[in-house]
Amino acid sequence: MTISRTRKLAAAAGTALPLLALVIARLAWGSELPPVVASHWSGIEPDRFSDTVTYFWIALAVCAGATVIAGVVAAQVHTDHVPWLFASALAGWTAASVWIVSVAATLNAGSPEAATLSWWFLVPVVGGILWAIAMFALLLRSPRTARYGPAPTLPVPLTPDERAAWIGYARGRWAATLALTMALAAVVSALLGAIWLVAAFLVLAVIGGAFASVTVQIDRGGLSVSSWNVRWRRIPLDSITEAQVTVVRPGDWGGWGYRFTPRGTAVVIRGGEGIVLTRTDGRRFAVTVDAAEQGAALLNTLVTPRPAS
Repeated sequence: MTISRTRKLAAAAGTALPLLALVIARLAWGSELPPVVASHWSGIEPDRFSDTVTYFWIALAVCAGATVIAGVVAAQVHTDHVPWLFASALAGWTAASVWIVSVAATLNAGSPEAATLSWWFLVPVVGGILWAIAMFALLLRSPRTARYGPAPTLPVPLTPDERAAWIGYARGRWAATLALTMALAAVVSALLGAIWLVAAFLVLAVIGGAFASVTVQIDRGGLSVSSWNVRWRRIPLDSITEAQVTVVRPGDWGGWGYRFTPRGTAVVIRGGEGIVLTRTDGRRFAVTVDAAEQGAALLNTLVTPRPAS
């Protein structure tokens, strides 16, 4: 069962709430808006300031862009929409929250120099995170019976002393786009003086970059996954009973990235062909990779080698 179009459109419409909140706040404050607001904080006190109108238009552009992206993604039939809608909801709410908090703190203090942050500024920030999580939960599809493909083997079995290795790659456009977007957001945040946002965006850029290109290697050691030549996941050969080829759908495994689900763990870089391992303890591990059949064939042959003559 796939995610209904209604649920996708509902999630996309939800990403417009930050935009609506930003506009309502702007209209509600009206002429009370200060010309300058505190925009960067050192602890709870400001150390940089921004023009209120310019700051508003930047936040409005981010919120509107997030809403448009969410609408376009939701309208597509064949697309991995979960991470896009989640990221859109989070980006929009973050931009709206930062502007609203800055203006509220400035108005409450009477001047941008006297503005201070209190516990209440966490309310819109935490609310935005919870809202993005709610959008993600709305998009999770119901579990369905897994259908895995064949478990191929090499035409000529290997003897125990024969060496063999296979390397495959998976590249995710969404992860590369996310990394680039977060890097740009970090630059914009730095220009605005929001250093605490710079750190958050840079962390997201690094995570996105790690999943932009993943290398899968299969040899007598088992199956390993690496990024930037750093191996960060390994399944030993003696813990594998079978490797099957299947079409990996991100929605079936809870989205993109490194996923933990009741059916097993997975490294989902993109939708499409992948390898699903059945381990000796019954757990499954899936990874999306190009030319999955070749890798699965070698792995199955290594698991059941031909006796040495």
